[in-house]
Amino acid sequence: MPSFLYKRGVSILRCERPYATIILAILILLLTLTACSDPNLPEIPAEELVQQTAARMKESDGFQFTIARDGAPAFLDPGETLSFRRATGAYVAPDRALATVRVIGPGLITDVDVISVAEIQWQTNVVTGDWEELPPNWGFNPAVLFDDNIGIQAVLLADLSQVTLAEPENLAESEGPDELLYSVTAVASGANIYQMSGFLIGPEQVGIQLWIRPETFELVRIVLREPEPEYEELESIWQVDISNYDELIDIQPPVVE
Repeated sequence: MPSFLYKRGVSILRCERPYATIILAILILLLTLTACSDPNLPEIPAEELVQQTAARMKESDGFQFTIARDGAPAFLDPGETLSFRRATGAYVAPDRALATVRVIGPGLITDVDVISVAEIQWQTNVVTGDWEELPPNWGFNPAVLFDDNIGIQAVLLADLSQVTLAEPENLAESEGPDELLYSVTAVASGANIYQMSGFLIGPEQVGIQLWIRPETFELVRIVLREPEPEYEELESIWQVDISNYDELIDIQPPVVE
């Protein structure tokens, strides 16, 4: 065999092995990406998933939350001058909560601080910033939203119908956790929601969607869609995000001068 053919053959054989290694690595990478993008979670009936979620909330010692509303005004006072827009805070079982609440009034957008202990609620004055105790029919009491008897837990256990599993979803693009979550849709009767929200949501039926963490069954987001009676084509949307389960904050009554 001529020497140049022999050398060329050796050269070709030596090049084939690196190419084979590269192709194998690409195939392994593609298989890995396919497995990671698989949108499937362990199968579980929708009703059982909701029950597990309610049980996890009931057993938790507390968590942090953000509540936001889009739509028609939800008034916090009998005179309908201040409406709710957003609240960020923490809940400690069984009946304590603190939050910073954004309110909107005539020519006014401001934040007020709220503390509630059982049935008593305090709020910083919109004008002076001083703490003051609120009348029972005023304000927004976030602790009631998580009350075992009338709060979200109770609604999940007793008030849902048409409970259906939706496609699993990652909420990273909407400021939620960057992980695949169970999603459940349902219809909720409005009577208990009306009471727990301080008469801000309901009393008619509302559409509801839940996003639930696998394995721990922690509810991380709930969205309620409420039709507007005066504008049938419109709806108000409440979104509650829950995080930091069992990381507690010390909540004490404020000093009122």
